[in-house]
Parts: sequence; C-alpha cells; structure tokens
Amino acid sequence: MKFIPFFAFLLFGLLLTLSNVRGAEEREWTNSAGKTIRAKFVSATARTVTLFMEGKVYVLELSSLSPESQALAGELAKSQPASRYARARPLSKTQQKAVEQALNASFSEVRKEDYEFADLSKFDAFLPGNEEVFRSLAWNAYRKGGALDEMQPDHRAGKVVSGEYVSPYVVRPVGKMPEAGWPLVIAMHGGGKAPKQVNDQQWGIMQRYYKDHPGDGGYLYLALRAPTDAWNGFYTGYVYPLVARLIRQMLVCEEVNPDKVFLIGYSHGGYGAFAIGPKMADRFAAIHSSAAAPTDGESTPKNLLNTPFTFMIGESDLAFGRLKRCLAFDQAVKDLRGDRKDAYPARMFLKKGFGHTGLPDRDHLSTMLPAERNPMPDSLVWESTDSVVRRFSWLENPEPSKKQLVEATRKGNRFEIKLTEIESLDLYLDERMIDYRKPVVVEVNGKVVLERSLIPSLPVLCRSLLERGDPRFAFASKVALTGE
Repeated sequence: MKFIPFFAFLLFGLLLTLSNVRGAEEREWTNSAGKTIRAKFVSATARTVTLFMEGKVYVLELSSLSPESQALAGELAKSQPASRYARARPLSKTQQKAVEQALNASFSEVRKEDYEFADLSKFDAFLPGNEEVFRSLAWNAYRKGGALDEMQPDHRAGKVVSGEYVSPYVVRPVGKMPEAGWPLVIAMHGGGKAPKQVNDQQWGIMQRYYKDHPGDGGYLYLALRAPTDAWNGFYTGYVYPLVARLIRQMLVCEEVNPDKVFLIGYSHGGYGAFAIGPKMADRFAAIHSSAAAPTDGESTPKNLLNTPFTFMIGESDLAFGRLKRCLAFDQAVKDLRGDRKDAYPARMFLKKGFGHTGLPDRDHLSTMLPAERNPMPDSLVWESTDSVVRRFSWLENPEPSKKQLVEATRKGNRFEIKLTEIESLDLYLDERMIDYRKPVVVEVNGKVVLERSLIPSLPVLCRSLLERGDPRFAFASKVALTGE
C-alpha cells in the first residue's frame, strides 16, 4: 500500500469503523520535515497520535510531528474519553425483530465478499454485550437467505464447485445428530494419477472404508471425490478453496457444528490431509493421514500448534520416500513442541510389518471424534506455503506467499506479533478475545504500533461472516496493520 509523501514516517495504518470522528473538526498537522496535511484527531498516547483522513485511521509516532502539532495532540488528548464502549442492555423483542429484519434483508441476496453492510451500522450501539445474539441472528439470516438459494442445488446434486473445479461427494448420517449439530467427517480416497475409473473405484471404497462409530454421538460421513485425476488432485492450489467451499456448503445446507469438522484420508487422500490439514488447521477439530507423507513446500508442521494431527505409516512403505518424509515430519513436530505439553498435539503411528496397504486405521475415527476445535486460541503460528490461503483463525494475510511467517500471542488486550517477510496483516477481534473498555495494544517485531480503544461494528461482523462462511469467525472489529 502506497501513501502520500507526508506519511514517509508512517508506522502502520489501520482500517477501522469509527463513528466518533465524523463530527470532529479537521485540523492542520505538520511533521518534522515541515509537510502539512488536514486530518481529524482521534486519540493520543504518550508515544503516538491517531488521525483520521480520507476514510482511514493512521497511527503516527508523536515524535515525528512538529513541536506545534505535538502540543495540539496533547491538548486534544485531555478531552478524549478513555473509551466510548458502553455495554448495551439485552435486546427487547421489538429491537430484536428490527435487527432480524435488517439482517434478513442484507443477506437475502448472494453478496460479494467486499459488500460493506453499511446500512447496518445504525445497530452498532446495541452490539456491546450482545455480540453472541447478533452473531446468531446474522448466521441464521445468512444460511437461510441467498447463501442457501445458491448452495442448495449443488448440495442436493452431491457436488461442490469452486471456479472450474467440481468434486462430487456422497454424504450419509451415522447415528443421531447431537444437540450442538452434526460433526462432519470429510474422507478422501486413494488413487491419484490414474484413469478416471480407478479413482471412481477408490472413491466408492472410501464411502464405506472408515467404520461407523454411532456410539460416539453421531456424525455426517462425507466421502469426497478428488476434482481431477491428477497425481496431486487433493493437494494443489485449486483444492484449498474447494474444501473451504465444501465446509461452508455443509454448514449452510446441513446443521453442521463448525467446531466439529474432521479431515481424514488414505494414500492419495492422505497426501491431501498432509497438505490441506496444516494449511487450513483453523477449520478442523482433528486431522488424520494414512499411507502418505508430507509434500515439500506444501506441508508445514508449524501451523499445527493447536490442532490434533495424526499420521500412520507402515515401516515398509518406502516408495517416493514416504517413510523417510514421515520420520522427518515427526522429528520437526517434536522440535517445535520441545518440553511443552500444551502445544503441537501431533503423533506418528509407525506400524511394523506393514507396507502401503492394509494399515489398521479403519477404526481411527473413534479416536478423533471427541476433539473440538478452539476457533480463537491465544497463540497462533502461521506459515504461508502458497498464495491461496489468506486467513487463519483471527489473522488475515492480504498477500500471502511462501516463506512468510506469523507468530502471534494474545495476553488479555495485548498482542505480541512477530512477522517474517510480511508487510501487512489484519487482526479480527471481538468480545470473546478483548475487553473493549480497555485499550488494545499491538506490538509488532518488538515495537508498539497500536495503543487505543476499539469499537465493535455490526457491518464488520457481517462482512467477516460473509468472508469466512463460519459463524465462529464472525468478528466485530478489524484492525489492518500495514507497513511499507
């Protein structure tokens, strides 16, 4: 992102929905080089001043301003409130009906991800303390509106479509639906670079391969057909948006619990689990791979900080370096975990006397089904291995590429973030993570780049819901940290 010359000293810009500056007076601000702009004052701390200009909020080092502008910031800071956050009362029936009607109207059509939902900002004052109610109402409006009209035909046809790629699937219930909704098991077949009839046969086998475990509470078992018959049909760039679309489609068209989505695969499908799982670990409660191995440049153990991941390999499964790669992956996980007991819940099952086929994994679902995803862990490690996957839990990388790394930790309202080869990062926050009555402090690579109070926004909540298609990832505040 490029800024006008005045902002050569700009640390980070953050895009927020702020209503408190709309009526403020524009003032002249001069930097130490003598360049002047007109902007509205938002807030100031001992180290920074926050200004609003042309629809964006900028956080500047106070020391980079002229003495006169520093003094102006100090005077204006004396009258700024500590926080404009005020917890609202529970919604009355009349208010809730009005909110529902507005949300239903907003989600009645299929919206593009950049839809602003600006007309919903009038309800922002009711959001503090009522986020869960709004999140539930927004999700109901989304899944019963244009999204259902769009996805239901494909779901009834047993297929998921992403761009030019189509994956058929067969889904069946096992047991009874739990009170919190169906867990979803996505099972991927063997095969790969083979004629269509071979992959179709393998897909047919996968429809019944993993044994039913109805005593574990009931779940939906979905056997997914690879979108192509290529050697990497389950682990290349077009697969990841397709799987994200599949999860969204199942959440919209079935009563699926978003915190109970599981991924499992054998051979070709196991390679898929090794790639999809770590790249999209924030979407799954647990992941398993059998008779496969990690793929160079696609499979990283770093992203598995919070997600159970298991893999099974036969001691004689030596083709394509499978055993060697699995051993190296297992050691990498152990190195990452160190002495911690609460990190990197990954485990390798090395089976003596077995090769590539016949591994004793058909009951493995029973060990996975108790797991439940934590959609907002306090710590995240996210290594990008492509330019496709842009979001990971409460983080977004607008321009991902290989070898980029984010290490983020939240302690109350303080976020400590280490960025490697990354110029911009978005944070998504809400009442589940922060106390809006206190300032949020963000430290990036050892330097504080943000220290201010935030205000929850219904348009932000709805837009993040639209972007992710997951009610747990509907956040009420977005902070876009952008540096050159």
